[in-house]
Amino acid sequence: MMNFGVLGTVEAHRDGKPIDVGSPSSRALLARLLLSRGRVVPLDRLIEDLWEGEPPRQALASLRTFVCRLRRDLEPEDRPTVLLTEPRGYRLDVSAEQLDADAFEELVRRADPQRDPAGALELLDRALELWRGPAYAEFAHSTWVQVEAARLEELRLAAVERRLATLLTLGRHGHAIPDLEAFTRTHPMREEGWWLLALALYRSARQADALSVLRRARGHLAEELGLDPGPALRQLEADILAQAPGLGVPSSAPSREPAAPVRIRCLGRDHLLDCASDVLGAAESGDGGALLVAGEPGTGRTQLLRSVEALARVRGLQVAWAASCRLESGYAFGVARQVFEPLLAALPDEERARLLEGVTLPAADVIWRNRRTGDLSEVLHGLHWVTVRLARRVPLLVVLDDVQWCDPESLRWLAYTLRRLRGVPVALVVSRAVGVPSDWPDMLDTMCSMMPAVRLGALPRQAATALVMEQTGVEPDAAFVSRCVAATGGNAFLLAEHVRSLHSDGRPERIGRWVSGLLRVAGPGAAELVRAVAVLGEEATPDAVAGMAGLSGDRFAGVLSVLVRMGLLRDGTPLRLAHPVVRRTILDEALIASQGAVHIGRTPFQP
Repeated sequence: MMNFGVLGTVEAHRDGKPIDVGSPSSRALLARLLLSRGRVVPLDRLIEDLWEGEPPRQALASLRTFVCRLRRDLEPEDRPTVLLTEPRGYRLDVSAEQLDADAFEELVRRADPQRDPAGALELLDRALELWRGPAYAEFAHSTWVQVEAARLEELRLAAVERRLATLLTLGRHGHAIPDLEAFTRTHPMREEGWWLLALALYRSARQADALSVLRRARGHLAEELGLDPGPALRQLEADILAQAPGLGVPSSAPSREPAAPVRIRCLGRDHLLDCASDVLGAAESGDGGALLVAGEPGTGRTQLLRSVEALARVRGLQVAWAASCRLESGYAFGVARQVFEPLLAALPDEERARLLEGVTLPAADVIWRNRRTGDLSEVLHGLHWVTVRLARRVPLLVVLDDVQWCDPESLRWLAYTLRRLRGVPVALVVSRAVGVPSDWPDMLDTMCSMMPAVRLGALPRQAATALVMEQTGVEPDAAFVSRCVAATGGNAFLLAEHVRSLHSDGRPERIGRWVSGLLRVAGPGAAELVRAVAVLGEEATPDAVAGMAGLSGDRFAGVLSVLVRMGLLRDGTPLRLAHPVVRRTILDEALIASQGAVHIGRTPFQP
């Protein structure tokens, strides 16, 4: 199927793929025929318009050449079925569904904010997404296009105003205000924009700002046109001063049931949960927000993310959760698919089809059909609009755990999204294991630098006491808590597992598996180096450790640097394991592995 676009530069597509209409004369002919919406354009009118009233002597022959070229571009191997010759001239056989301008007008016509404001908002968003620039952009100075281009631009501005008014009807004033500020700056003579901005500010408890906006509108109109504001602006000013009851949110606006007074706790991290709550609040008010949760392995990043997820669900947000995996870091858009697939699968088929059409189509191929048809920029743009469309239904929280193992394509999507969060009801909360190597360190650092961050460390004493009590079921002795904290450095995971093993009189097997996993991530030589530090104890000088581990100077320095950044080792002389309980676990594992060897130092600890 062939489709045409005039809401921007003139373009043509066949089955979703662009058609190269290369020559300026062919593009001008295509634009002029599209302007007539399938009607015949007489030869003399085509000649008059294409040559702007100054046709050459051989204009008719030149026109026929243009027609032949355009036919070859549109249908190089077929009989002409689109560009048709008629007795008086030429026409394009194009239906309303094939032209973006007609599709735009139909979507706007169907939008009914009075009966269905949420549905109207979706239709208006889809309509406005069709615009790529000024209508018939490259022919804006041609006299034959100016009336139609002006008509379409007026329809676009009216659709923008209807969309913003619909946001107010839905009670989403915070979402509308940034767009209204931009709209009034670019179109200061349109009183509707000023009226909506003042009303949105008033409904956001910003009465003084609302009155200031109305004064700005009065100043613009007086300076540019020598006119006073119209009746609607004057009446709104009077109503704001009187705090008229009718200025409140319309009764038809949907409202969420107030959430039950649930208190989500996060042991020792409630102040960090408050930071995340602020990000959720930004999304709820229609503006985007992001937060990076960073910490060494075992400090409780995932638990904090689970608490944020629970808080978001209590507050009525939709939640998408993804967890990066080291084994899947080469799977293109793997994390993005984790985010979007469950959300899309939960939608009715018809609603999902509407969401995955138009500008989102390249993204739909990646996240829903598991194929890639567009270039990276098209996919990223499509993913952004999938995010926007989903969030406009209900504010959205996207949670991503262990971003250090994210695939590069999804990292690019995250960076693309972070730069475009303003005015989008999305909260993005991401965790990163500090020091854990990444296959894409520069890209990861760049993306993480775009977010405000909180850093997790050792548990505060009060939180450590509460955690010990959770594991044992009794109020612990202060000295016992102190010994446990000293053994684990207050690392949340190690503390919980250490206390559990003591309470059950068993070996800390989960600590052993945790250490083994980290050493595999740290790379070759890490297990040997850590074991050497554990065995040598107070004699663990760098030279002694390197010799026992069998690591040369540069290789030893590289492995040591990784282990220090991960928080497993403390640099210095002697080298030390950061947590005594980890040293004890490594020695126990080595002893078991030695199976009675005379010297434990001869049997390497194997992760």
